[in-house]
Amino acid sequence: MHPRLSEIAQYVDAQRAALLATAESLPESLWAVRPSPERWSVSDVFEHLHRVERGSARLIGKLAAEARAAGHPPELEEGSLMHSLDAAGLTDRSSRLEAPERVVPEGGWTREAALAAIHGSRADLRAAIAAADGLALQSLRHAHARLGDIDLYQWILFIGQRAQRATGLGALSGRSRRVQRSDGRDGHDDTS
Repeated sequence: MHPRLSEIAQYVDAQRAALLATAESLPESLWAVRPSPERWSVSDVFEHLHRVERGSARLIGKLAAEARAAGHPPELEEGSLMHSLDAAGLTDRSSRLEAPERVVPEGGWTREAALAAIHGSRADLRAAIAAADGLALQSLRHAHARLGDIDLYQWILFIGQRAQRATGLGALSGRSRRVQRSDGRDGHDDTS
């Protein structure tokens, strides 16, 4: 695998491993519990992450296949892109992020269903990454609902950052974390 893509893929896998370790340490009885009415349960968080990853994998795979068929150039650069989304603040849990409707969980998933779905979407992502390997992914771009026009490396990195953000959430840690909101009022870290 190309070094740029390998570095991001390893980060994404490490964040998923941390998420799973945190979530699997919780009793099954807590997976469906919402810490408060406006917050998501662990199963809801997993459903959301599954929807994000599945949709992103489809997009990455489609764009990579189209680019390869069109003779898109190979990746020649090797510099790290790990910090290319830092300004977006995706891992900063001090502010609430609203999910687009298409990735908001419907709810009602069991622990088993949530784990099966998240493993399935990861298989889809790995297949998409394999399809994109070797291509100059910085020049393949697509609009993201929150981030605007981002490249395919950033689409993959985004998935890892969403998992990193979710790992520390109250629903996954079994507690609610109070935060100071930008408007000065107290709030809760209540998003995935």
